[in-house]
Amino acid sequence: MGKPKYKDSPSQKEKQSFAKFLAEDEELVIATGYGANYLRHRFVLYFLFPGTIFILLGLGAMYFLGGNLGYGLLIGLIGASLIAYLKTLLTYHSHRYILTTRRVIIKIGFFNVKLTSALYDKITHMEVDQGLIDRFIMRHGKIIINTAGTSKDEIILEFVDSPVEFKNLLERLINREREQYGRVTGPVTTLEGELVE
Repeated sequence: MGKPKYKDSPSQKEKQSFAKFLAEDEELVIATGYGANYLRHRFVLYFLFPGTIFILLGLGAMYFLGGNLGYGLLIGLIGASLIAYLKTLLTYHSHRYILTTRRVIIKIGFFNVKLTSALYDKITHMEVDQGLIDRFIMRHGKIIINTAGTSKDEIILEFVDSPVEFKNLLERLINREREQYGRVTGPVTTLEGELVE
């Protein structure tokens, strides 16, 4: 077993970047997103399409201009790599999962941003969904967060690296928040005539 994935504190750059999404009484704990293996997979797919178009354009331009086809291939490969890198970077920055001291936030989008959040005291339970390929090859999974009292019953975090470790961290944050604000983790019931302090 290697180094824990979610042990590091957020960098100063991350704190500044996500400060606008936080309330006054909360702090950033972790900012993550799609897993590294998933992003590598997306890079390969983006290289194949639309990257193939750039390779064909480079070859076609050199063919019709009477230039060296090797240079056309090289220009096409550089163009395909550049577009695949930029699209992968956009995918990374447009899907962020933010854990704070009070809630979990999902930020989707780069230019048009959609935020979904759930306070820790509204989370009822969580599930980790990992198929065989996800677990042993891709090493990522899906975390399903079920909430109470919201219009959307569940929040889904997809392609999370080390999903069990992420879920455990989230459970520790939930327990810490409930202890700090004196909330009981189970349901509270009182009987008639019982004194409650």
